[in-house]
Amino acid sequence: MYNPALRELHRDQLAEVIPLKQETSLLDWLESNNRLIPREILEEENPLGDDVEISELMGVEDNSYEEEEESLA
Repeated sequence: MYNPALRELHRDQLAEVIPLKQETSLLDWLESNNRLIPREILEEENPLGDDVEISELMGVEDNSYEEEEESLA
């Protein structure tokens, strides 16, 4: 099997120091190789519209608790 990235050194030999690259992050590598695809900005649509209140969605009036308190007193 031929793989130029692999090489064999004798056990008693000191290993060579691998030089650090300036672009060490994955994000930098993706940007430098034009492999980073920008995200499309999607606007979230509110299917009910902006004017809908929570109480309208629930179908319950807020004064039901007040009526219970008055009947207990």
